Amino acid sequence: MSYPLFRLTVFMAAGIFFFDKFLPEMSLWPLVSILCVILFPLFLGTVMKFRKEWLNCSFGFFVSVSFFLLGGVLVIQKKGNIEYEWLDKDFCYYGVVETTPEVHGKTLCSEILIKNCIPQGYDTIYSVDRNILLYFIPDSASFIPRCGDEIVFYSSISKPLSDTEFMGFDYSRYLFTKGISGTALAFSGDWSCIKIDNPHSVKHIALRCKEAVAELFKSWKLGDEELAVVSALTIGDKSELTPELKAVYSAAGTSHVLALSGLHVGILSGILYFLLCPLRRVKGGRIFRSLAVVSVLWIFAFISGLSPSVVRAVTMCSLYLVASVFVENGFCGFFSLSFTAFLMLIYNPMYLFDISFQLSFIAVLSIILFYPIISEWVKSERKSVRYIWNAMSVSLAAQLGTLPFVLYYFGTFPTYFLMANLIVGPLAVAILSFSLLSLLLSSVPVVGDVSVWLLDVVTNILNASMRFVHGMQGAQITSVYFNELQSLLAFILLCILYLCFKKHRPAYIMQVISILCLIFIVEIYKIRQDEGPALFLTRSDLYVRNGKDIDTVNSENGLHEINGIKVGVMKSAYWKNVRLKENTKLATLDYVYICKGFSGNITGLSGLFNIRNVVIDGTLSERYRVFLRNECERLNIRYIEKSSQGSYRILL
Repeated sequence: MSYPLFRLTVFMAAGIFFFDKFLPEMSLWPLVSILCVILFPLFLGTVMKFRKEWLNCSFGFFVSVSFFLLGGVLVIQKKGNIEYEWLDKDFCYYGVVETTPEVHGKTLCSEILIKNCIPQGYDTIYSVDRNILLYFIPDSASFIPRCGDEIVFYSSISKPLSDTEFMGFDYSRYLFTKGISGTALAFSGDWSCIKIDNPHSVKHIALRCKEAVAELFKSWKLGDEELAVVSALTIGDKSELTPELKAVYSAAGTSHVLALSGLHVGILSGILYFLLCPLRRVKGGRIFRSLAVVSVLWIFAFISGLSPSVVRAVTMCSLYLVASVFVENGFCGFFSLSFTAFLMLIYNPMYLFDISFQLSFIAVLSIILFYPIISEWVKSERKSVRYIWNAMSVSLAAQLGTLPFVLYYFGTFPTYFLMANLIVGPLAVAILSFSLLSLLLSSVPVVGDVSVWLLDVVTNILNASMRFVHGMQGAQITSVYFNELQSLLAFILLCILYLCFKKHRPAYIMQVISILCLIFIVEIYKIRQDEGPALFLTRSDLYVRNGKDIDTVNSENGLHEINGIKVGVMKSAYWKNVRLKENTKLATLDYVYICKGFSGNITGLSGLFNIRNVVIDGTLSERYRVFLRNECERLNIRYIEKSSQGSYRILL
């Protein structure tokens, strides 16, 4: 059953991708009509036992097409539930806080489900039911809202914009796949929160439970980095992780341990199976043990806030554990993978475009396919050797399958991932075990303190080990980005490698060499087509971008000269009171970038510099931008006005 289900899931995923990528504006009802036309003869043939030769021969084809169209129906309907035409005006909005507020500079950021819009001066209340990201500035009089609290704010909501040319990342698309249709900023005094003690949503209760556990971790007085790793590894709270610590784990190839996934669920289920081992001797104990483990896993998912990654892993593990009790054909893992993907895409087809969804499923699929092959390469009667090689085989199989995605999204490859994962495995088991023990015994004198101390020591060892791997020479290969074609060729290469090892046919080696040559040819073409480095004026700063590497250019006075191009970044009052002597020759600036913080005028700058172009930042007030435009026209200086989230590019 698992293989047909896998094929149907693949066809549905293909439909989701196709209609989102190539027919994004297609209406829902024509597609539903086509689907019904295809399903009708299949329904007659199945229910009424109407047997025709052509129908029997084409049954599989029509079922596959039906699931392909079903994927299109799901994604078009979901996009319609996310998209919303926000008016470019300030209105009063009422909503519910969906996620725990996170600190972003001087603001707090949280996902808000907008229930209603209340236009000023109107008696009508409009229903919205869309999710947005709200950035709000707290004050001393207001309390920080929690998940499930209600919030009222006065602001304008707009569609998120993306500066894809500068960042190489479509932020608007990213938020859209997360179900976010807009962003807003509410200043202090323009928002108020209504405290809800008993939220009705299971999701909100779970998130509050996660917050309570996070506060309990803080009360244990662990080290800052130890607290960050324990919170991330056990309940998925990554708010305490510093960029430096994330970079260390990423370079070591173990960043997956900081994001709750199948690894943590697998470790927890292994610990529980070990603790419940005596039940094997009881009649029916095998079934009871599996059900007990599944129940605890779902409690763990609830405590961690029911995040999609944890729910995905727990669902997959639950299906595997239950099926392994009743099914003996050895396809439980493949079935649970297919069925979990099918259910999650039915629930939310936008999961297909989530990076964590893609990486987790391809990692599990790669382990199912390649682990049995790789583990057979080394055979030994020693348990220690078998354990080490099996652990390396799992890591190698997962890394092999995810490599095309990793190079496409991140362009990095950790060279010591096998060694690092050998260290991470036992230490992650120890951290999860001591965390559970500390949660159970934290109120017990002495015993609880010893358990917390051991947790702190083991986590410190993990951090020190990852820093050691990170500090090794050549720990990470960077700036090796695959494009779409190379990623596709890499997956074809993996399929051929699997067939080569499975079928033991040396003829496949020539195909492998051919695919490698194609990937190499595409890389040469990419290098020849690269535009080279460029300057970007954005975010009140000057940046140099070479490929996908971005560096900030700094100076004390804001003046820069790069490859003969002279740029002045005016984001302070530095030049406001500067005066030149009568005989001083004016310096030439090719570009003057007027940003937030500059309080002068173009006339004053033109007395200091010979200005050729003025770039006006979109974050400035409308009144100030009009003033600057009028000055440029009067002085006969060319000006460029960019959007608040856009950038201006200068090729070097």
